[in-house]
Amino acid sequence: MKKRSSIALLTALLAIVFAAGIGVYSNYIGMQIYEESSNHLLESYAQISKTFTLFVQRNWVVLSQWDSLMKNMQEDADIDSIWSDAQNNKLLWHYSDFYLFNESTQYLTVDGRKGSADSIDGVFQEMYSKGEPIVSTYTATYGVPKIAFAMPLSRNLTLDGVTYTGIAVSYDTDVVDDLVDGSMYGGQSDCYVVRSNGDIVLELEPQTELCEGMTNLYDLSDHVDWKYGSMDDIRDCIQLGKSGSAQFICDGTRNYLVAIPTAFSDWSLVGVIQTDEVDGAMLSVQQSTIIALGALCIFAVIIVVLALGMEDQLRLRREEEERLNLEREKMKSDRFLQSMSRIVDRYMVVNLDTGRYRYHELRSSEPLYPTSGQYSEMVEIISKRYVALTETENAKLSRLLTPDYLRSVLRKPDDNLKVEYCSRTENAYMVLTVLPVEWHANGTVAVVMQVVQDIGQKVELENMANTDSLTGLFNERYFSRVLNICEAKKLPFVLYYLDLDRFKPVNDTYGHAMGDRLLKEISARLLRCIRSRDYAFRIGGDEFALIVSADMDEEQRSRMAERIQTMLSAPIVIEGKVLSVGVSCGCACYPEDGDASQVRITADSRMYAEKQHHHADDRTEEQS
Repeated sequence: MKKRSSIALLTALLAIVFAAGIGVYSNYIGMQIYEESSNHLLESYAQISKTFTLFVQRNWVVLSQWDSLMKNMQEDADIDSIWSDAQNNKLLWHYSDFYLFNESTQYLTVDGRKGSADSIDGVFQEMYSKGEPIVSTYTATYGVPKIAFAMPLSRNLTLDGVTYTGIAVSYDTDVVDDLVDGSMYGGQSDCYVVRSNGDIVLELEPQTELCEGMTNLYDLSDHVDWKYGSMDDIRDCIQLGKSGSAQFICDGTRNYLVAIPTAFSDWSLVGVIQTDEVDGAMLSVQQSTIIALGALCIFAVIIVVLALGMEDQLRLRREEEERLNLEREKMKSDRFLQSMSRIVDRYMVVNLDTGRYRYHELRSSEPLYPTSGQYSEMVEIISKRYVALTETENAKLSRLLTPDYLRSVLRKPDDNLKVEYCSRTENAYMVLTVLPVEWHANGTVAVVMQVVQDIGQKVELENMANTDSLTGLFNERYFSRVLNICEAKKLPFVLYYLDLDRFKPVNDTYGHAMGDRLLKEISARLLRCIRSRDYAFRIGGDEFALIVSADMDEEQRSRMAERIQTMLSAPIVIEGKVLSVGVSCGCACYPEDGDASQVRITADSRMYAEKQHHHADDRTEEQS
């Protein structure tokens, strides 16, 4: 009886110690998960803030450009050509409506619709009361929520007896949501733009409906219980223009609340996301670990009891423990694969010694490649379908993926190799990350994992930011970036600066629409002058630039300049009208003429000198 009492007391003490330890561990891991997930969310929403800033700035630039065009119209009839360009760009901009309006809510859209819109009257009146450009939300008469950018016209415009004093562009909020955050976390997230006083300026397609009906974010605190942080912390972050996070419980569900400052004064980006969408996998691992600790507690008690005389039961329990460990490992492995499938499209494990691989598809129901086989055959298949997107001229997938090259770059456990590549036949962009998995005793890598992620949306946004909307050439922003990259990598190149001669008379005689068509044809000819690895840019107006990736001597540079001038100066026929422009060209080369900035100055100076010479020739010709 005494022995049984001692065993019971010892068992109770062990249970209390283990329970207390599990409680401390659970709180500690919970805090670690919260901090790690908060940092991840802040990084994600910081990227959304940058994308939102680009989206807002692009709309102000577009509205300012169209306002300038209408301000400089010679007559009101020119509005038809201006409206035509705006209508043609509707699919590119993804806007819902582009229109003129006045204080009486009368409007005229680019596709010819006109009337009076009571649903957007609040947006119009807000702009007129402030007397400055505004961005706001409203609900259309057919129930669709929209976001509108509006600004006063520099010059009042009267069409068909109606005077318009403002210009605006509106978007469906679900379109803006796709452009800005791409439905992050499976669409189970809210995204708001708020002022420092908590007023909600914009709602980017809310999903969780936690803030439904609220006009001030700070009112949320009246309906929730805080687990980490508080609304006071979030309010301080918003008012001071800092980043911050908190976690609250509403109707039994945990949610993260993060605040990120934007590039616009008094505006912050606020996200609300259910915790299951962010750290569900980590919580599952935590719960599994707690269960495992509880099981270990039970096993420890059993071991103590068995140590006092139950040898046979100890053996059986050990066998059961091994079985449970295997099941737990399988559960963890399954959860790991499920978590990977959220961010990874496919992966492949390669044994560099045997040359064999095993391939796993996580997104598609049908595998894109054979699930196992010779690695060399897989490399051949990939090289035929895709091409690497690298700054190095001779980098090919067939070389980057060979075992010898992988061994040369993966020398330490923390090393990795990232390669961006795209399809040869489709508009598909991916990034491949190669990670070392197993090592030989001599320190060389034996087994690697190759993980593939789709980056198509990222590439699309970058292309929009780097491309001139009229001609399709790269813009001045990307021009500066390419110059810096070439200089940083010490890659020789020749820079050509080009400026069209006699282009202004075309605009004055036939209008800007004809001038735009002429610029598009000049751009197409310019692309035919260069190779696929060279770059063509529209710097602004009728100024262009070429970066030819080669180390060319003076004779080769002169022949290239003659070819450009000959091709661009050839007559162009548009709508039966024969148009002819000349081109002034100046070139400089790196590193012969200095660093990238000096090369740019030299090419521009030489182009200007040639243009002066052309003007002198034109005056001489007129006098003759």
